[in-house]
Amino acid sequence: MVENWWNDPNYSHGFLVPLVSFGLIWRRRTQLKRAAAGPEPWGLLFIGIGLFMLLVGQLGHEFYLKRLSLIPVLWGLTLLNWGWKLGAKVIFPFAYLALMVPLPYILYDAVAFPLRLVAASIAGWFFELFGVPVLVEGNVLHLPHIVLNVVDACSGIRSLISLLAVGVIMAYMVLPNRWVKVLVVVFVIPVAVFTNALRVVAGGILAKFYGPQALEGTVHDFTGWLVFMAAFALLGGITWLLNRLTRRKEVANES
Repeated sequence: MVENWWNDPNYSHGFLVPLVSFGLIWRRRTQLKRAAAGPEPWGLLFIGIGLFMLLVGQLGHEFYLKRLSLIPVLWGLTLLNWGWKLGAKVIFPFAYLALMVPLPYILYDAVAFPLRLVAASIAGWFFELFGVPVLVEGNVLHLPHIVLNVVDACSGIRSLISLLAVGVIMAYMVLPNRWVKVLVVVFVIPVAVFTNALRVVAGGILAKFYGPQALEGTVHDFTGWLVFMAAFALLGGITWLLNRLTRRKEVANES
């Protein structure tokens, strides 16, 4: 799995997920010490579930299931050693670890291709808005000066996976209301697709003035970095706005 994180740009955030999970537990260490109780035999059940997932994944040669099995085993060990009260307080940090596990390629492809079509459609709308003639055929945009193929990297899937890890932790730590937290996570999808459509538009404009080489190498990578930072800023702005609206509503209800 670490090899996947290192070699696949879609999952490079995987290095940070365990650190974030550990940080969430560490910041509540005093509460957890007070919550620690005696052994809880029910922990064996969750360890057994995790080991069963590992066995099924091994027999079916399914890496996702094998890797995911680590989480119930770890939480089961925690429950077995320190009881329900402490186990309940660390459910989220352990569940968050699921975001470090690379998706099965079947699921990845099933999500990536529709996102490519949506990103191409939105980019085509922007080109028309800017007065640039464009013909959209699936995930291919025909411009007067170049043909753009919206590949997986520009579909939003890469930003979606990374932003999901960011959005979940941002919602968990900033927002007070459970349903508002869910709303922020839901917003990750349109934010990722929208900003990556803008990346396609930026690539088309750069190619018009600087040629096809603007879609390769350092310029292409830098544009991708800017798009992700824009998506992160947009998601942060949405979280801040929802937090303010929620706080105001709570104050109004109390008064």
